[in-house]
Amino acid sequence: MLKNSSKYIQVFFLGIFTSLSAYAQDYSDNDKPNILFILVDDLGWKDLGVQGSDYYLTPEIDELARNGVRFTDAYAANPVCSPTRASIITGIDPAHEDVNITNWIGAQEYENRSKDKMIQPVIADNLALERTTIAESFSENGYSTYFIGKWHLGETEEFWPENQGFDKNIAGWSKGNPGSFFSPYSNPRLEDGPDGEYLPFRLGREANSLMEEHAKNQPEKPFFMYFSMYNVHTPIEAPEELTRLFEQRRKSLGLESEGEYEIDSGVKIRTNQSDATYAAMIWAMDSVVGKLKDKLSELGLEENTMIVFFSDNGGLSAPGYGVTSNKPLRGGKGWIYEGGIREPLFIKYPPLTDSKKGTTVGLPVISNDFFPTLLDVANIKYEEDQFSGRSIKNVLQGKSFSKRNLYWHYPHYSPQGGKPASAIRSGDWKLIHFYENDTYELYNLMSDPEEKTDLASLKLDLVNELKTELENYLNSIGASFPKAKE
Repeated sequence: MLKNSSKYIQVFFLGIFTSLSAYAQDYSDNDKPNILFILVDDLGWKDLGVQGSDYYLTPEIDELARNGVRFTDAYAANPVCSPTRASIITGIDPAHEDVNITNWIGAQEYENRSKDKMIQPVIADNLALERTTIAESFSENGYSTYFIGKWHLGETEEFWPENQGFDKNIAGWSKGNPGSFFSPYSNPRLEDGPDGEYLPFRLGREANSLMEEHAKNQPEKPFFMYFSMYNVHTPIEAPEELTRLFEQRRKSLGLESEGEYEIDSGVKIRTNQSDATYAAMIWAMDSVVGKLKDKLSELGLEENTMIVFFSDNGGLSAPGYGVTSNKPLRGGKGWIYEGGIREPLFIKYPPLTDSKKGTTVGLPVISNDFFPTLLDVANIKYEEDQFSGRSIKNVLQGKSFSKRNLYWHYPHYSPQGGKPASAIRSGDWKLIHFYENDTYELYNLMSDPEEKTDLASLKLDLVNELKTELENYLNSIGASFPKAKE
């Protein structure tokens, strides 16, 4: 398998097209860039070299971060996948009554279990067709729209990407888990490849073929490509030859093969990164990102393509698979602590970011912001009250951004040990409301990003202020709440 897949796992560094630099300086708001939105599944905040990992190798993504703008306080709208994906597609808080996707679609088997203290609210099992999607907006404004990878926003075919504004859909359907990362895939939107073909490499080739086809047949039209990887979700699978390389790397670094753990809120949480198969999955994901960048350069599209790189929730640190650690952040996927919702975010668009490339931005942003931001960059008009998020285009240009609060609502129990909760971030302060016991925790994220020191008992006035703002917000969007069992 290594012989057949080696060309997809090599790292290439191509030179910059210096002849196009003048274009970057002459950028006009009338230009409509191509947009490549890369969403990784379950990638933790620290799962990249540029984010501080000493074990995982991600040279291509690290290079993207160095040549773009890196956000240190970027958030998913929810600690699990489907809600965050809904927020990206609609620009609306997934807890809003018009969306009502606050858990991953298909989670019914985990709902209302006998040991749970509360009854979880019922969520929508699809993204309603009445909602205007990001693909529909771009399509209506002259873009070709392509979807590749994981969808997980509709139980039945009528709600899949091709019926939500995408001209082409490759591999997107109801399931959030690929079943197997090796062909045969049993995916109705992806033909099986040769036995043993690795899914990330296959989807990377599909994306590059679409870009080639677009450049050949529609060179006058911009494209919006939503490349939504199945990596690095379970099942944890990678080519054996890649896994062996990371087993060797683990030994050379003296890491514990079985992992290291601590107990947090009664749950076993992984505290180090040493899983070789997971490291191989990350390497494969990174190499695909490199191939996408190479293809843009080859087609002469690099300077006029905006690349956004993001993850849908925190890394899987507990329980069961527990393959990575989000330390120093607390918790992981399924938790409303920082490890479950804070994500790596890099944005590169030379006309806007070249003057700021390599810089870090500490402004808190959230996945609801992507839709209005991309419309803003593409000079497509919209009504601000259409979205829960706000455009961060000004931030990419180094301009000011007025203060606002961010909100999360996860009224569910997660398989990873998370419990029903809501949260608000206001400046450096974060207040969490846990519904089981009606308790509040308060953290200063500037001085305590690890959320170790609960200051709620010392800051009662601030707790009451943020509590009121959180309650008013959730009521204003018609959010659903868990209920105590009788």
